[in-house]
Amino acid sequence: MDKGRYLRFFRCDKTADFIVLILLALLQVSSLAGCRPASPAGNQKVLNIGMVLGNGGLGDRSFNDSAYSGLLEAQKKYNIRFETVDLTTNEARMDALRLFARSNYDLIIGIAFENMGNIKTVAQEFPGIRFAAIDFELTGDNIASIVYREQEADFLIGVLAAMLTKTNQVGVIGGADIPAIRRIISGFKQGVTYQDDSVKVFSDLAGTFADPQVGLTLALKYYNEGADVIHNAASRTGLGIIEAAKQTGKLTTGTSGDQRYLAPGNVVGNRPKRVDTAVLVLIEEIKTGKFKPGVRSLGLKENGLSLGPFDETLVDQNILNRLEDLKQKIISGQIVLKTE
Repeated sequence: MDKGRYLRFFRCDKTADFIVLILLALLQVSSLAGCRPASPAGNQKVLNIGMVLGNGGLGDRSFNDSAYSGLLEAQKKYNIRFETVDLTTNEARMDALRLFARSNYDLIIGIAFENMGNIKTVAQEFPGIRFAAIDFELTGDNIASIVYREQEADFLIGVLAAMLTKTNQVGVIGGADIPAIRRIISGFKQGVTYQDDSVKVFSDLAGTFADPQVGLTLALKYYNEGADVIHNAASRTGLGIIEAAKQTGKLTTGTSGDQRYLAPGNVVGNRPKRVDTAVLVLIEEIKTGKFKPGVRSLGLKENGLSLGPFDETLVDQNILNRLEDLKQKIISGQIVLKTE
């Protein structure tokens, strides 16, 4: 059985994007000419999945990497064939989506808010093709949209930051001004205040999800001004926040998978958004013929968000007990959070 193809395209300029689209088109022509992997026993259909990644691309050790992990897991479980594209312009992303659709892919997935307009347009042009929107809300007869209640888990990270700070100053840095980041910032602030309203909270936006140097500069500014815990919600840009924590000996938390290995003793732990789970669920629905258009919201109750693991030298059992107690109160509705 052929492996699902992973197309990693360097994020350079419009010329690079054009070359990428030519390569993608050639690959799809070869597929249509009979180069698809052989069907397994029982003549079971091999699913073809196309994914357009969000800003930051693969290697962000965050959102996009989590989505890619979902594809790999689906490949093992369901014998899928997949393509991923990482493009820098809306025009190139639109062309890639149309190429997937014209090749009759079984599911086309757009990751992150920047793909919203393109998915909406192409889904309307190809009503017989099924699309998925992850981390942004879209409606349509052929679109399944998965969004997250980020504020629930980031409230808990805010509580954690308030319990860890020694300077009484903490903060959160987001990548760009989009609804998901606004929910993260809101939840974090509410958590800090809930735990200790004397703690000063700053928030800022890097303006990009793809530039670690911007994250480094911004985080160093706030660490040097007295913050000792910064919550990182900036994807690849957040790698710079982690580096700043390492350079200053301060602490950082995050919104992705386990990044403690990047700066042991400085990365407290993360609260992953389970993009991998969302991808796997969507592909399973295609495989079983149970694809469900419409908008679904995932939070703590649905395991769309998780907590930790944490650095055990920084987060003791008393802190974990506090977080678990508050988590259950959110799930039960005893604590109701504002979205922004």
